[in-house]
Amino acid sequence: MKKLLTILIFAATLLSIRAQVTIGGHRVVADNAAGLWLCATAEENFGHDLKCEVTYGGDITALNIDGRDIASGDSLEVAGLSAATALPVVAHTAADAQIVAELQFTFLPIVDFSSTEINKNTFVTVPFSIIRPSDADMDLLANMRYRGSLVNYDVFEKRSYKVKFIDSLGNKLDVRPFPELRNDNNWVLGGGAADMFRIRDYVARGLWLDMVTPPYYFASEPKALSASRGQLVELFRNGVYVGVYSMGEPIDRKQMKLVKYDPVTLEIHGQLWKSDDRSRITLMDTVPPKLPNGNYYRYNNFETKYPDIDDVKPTDYTALYNLGWLSAYADDSTFTSDIANRVDIPVIIDYYIFCEALLAFDNEGKNVYWACYDRTQSEKLTPAIWDIDISFGQDWKFADMHSARVQPWGDYFESFYNHHRFLRRLRRLNVDGFNQKVIARYRELRQNVLTDESLCNRFIEVVDMLKRSGTAAREQKKYSPDIIFKQNIDFDAELAYVTNWIPRRMHYLDNYVFVENRITRGDFDNNGIFDVDDVNGAINMILGISPATPLGDVTYDSKVDVDDVNRIINKILGKDD
Repeated sequence: MKKLLTILIFAATLLSIRAQVTIGGHRVVADNAAGLWLCATAEENFGHDLKCEVTYGGDITALNIDGRDIASGDSLEVAGLSAATALPVVAHTAADAQIVAELQFTFLPIVDFSSTEINKNTFVTVPFSIIRPSDADMDLLANMRYRGSLVNYDVFEKRSYKVKFIDSLGNKLDVRPFPELRNDNNWVLGGGAADMFRIRDYVARGLWLDMVTPPYYFASEPKALSASRGQLVELFRNGVYVGVYSMGEPIDRKQMKLVKYDPVTLEIHGQLWKSDDRSRITLMDTVPPKLPNGNYYRYNNFETKYPDIDDVKPTDYTALYNLGWLSAYADDSTFTSDIANRVDIPVIIDYYIFCEALLAFDNEGKNVYWACYDRTQSEKLTPAIWDIDISFGQDWKFADMHSARVQPWGDYFESFYNHHRFLRRLRRLNVDGFNQKVIARYRELRQNVLTDESLCNRFIEVVDMLKRSGTAAREQKKYSPDIIFKQNIDFDAELAYVTNWIPRRMHYLDNYVFVENRITRGDFDNNGIFDVDDVNGAINMILGISPATPLGDVTYDSKVDVDDVNRIINKILGKDD
């Protein structure tokens, strides 16, 4: 009853606390402490003179914009609207206070919510607004909580959120905030705080959707998606500008179009799990002695996402367990004959290529969803990608965020050993021509979505949009230095880095990874053994007698030096596998 009363109070007062100043029919969202008033307007208005009506009320009693006193209902004229437009504002309130700010404009949607109670464990009801430049503003109620690893940091600004819309009685409310996304109550707000570029995950998710082979059940469900779509927005919380976010769809049963649980027969059909941290079990490198207890929503670091453990207990981990057992313990003959029944091979091939192209080493063994369309028909699992911030040369473990390990000489499969066991066995055994299929698919993708130009243009276009909307400048001002890594956000510098990294990375993959008869690093004469000739080969590279190449970089640190010589010697002595 107390929760319902709180929701009703929120609903009754929502419009009154949200309607302060509107320009062109859209509410202005303010960060008065930072002196920022932000108004959303259609993209086509940028680059032209803008004339729009201004209304205000509530606490605002008088308003002056750009040196002109504005009565509620007056028109505002802005010459040559652009990202650089910043009109001085002086507002007077009923409490005889004065607000001094700059009025800026954006053509990205603005998300605004208020709550000091949001936490990582329980949902809290909050007023939630979406100001849409080319459509009506949406004033809603939402249940929200923190999500993601940043809940462990003592900062709130760039944390991510789980959002579930509700009506005034607390019931689920489906909405379609943006035309290209789904109609649903369940959403995610991601701030990209682990990414000095903020947009790697947004770009990577779009790339995955463009390149991935449809899942094995596509003929039955042609709308199934194995990644989330999103819309970039600018976010305010509690009257504070927080910066650029992606408001997107979650990976769930609805997104992947899995068959629903049957509450009449109590039969489980579609299933979905998320690996939220890396372990030997999530890497399919081992399994427990017996099938895990289905009364718990976790199986090691796998989280049960569908059916909900609160609705279906016990749940069933058979499909996951059987794939893990096959990968870890089956003999080569059994593995070879059964792996295609356990995992969606065409999607796995795309997943392997995707991770190599992006060097997305944070997306194997963790940040992956595993879906079973209908376990009564098949236990085959297909992956969906999630949280791809650590990619395209970014590595959160290093102070400068761009470590040597993620430079183009880094080899996802060899230098980062923690990869799925079934993938290693598929490659080692070359099941059903797996290696040749990988190379053929890579070469196909290199003709379209994985060309250097196409990959670079994905970032160029998003940065251009963020600059033209003024979002880039606001993000850089807000996070210089960044709250977590204490570095300045610089879109130009990061774009230069990524567009330099991409062609070098793809050149490396073209010549050293997706090729027939790959040569083992350090084995200069390609005779299958390490000997003194290989030591001399590395020394020649160090001395400049021959050019340094990835062939001599046995330690995967993007250089050839004495550490590589020592590594080769250890291999000769049998001290290093």
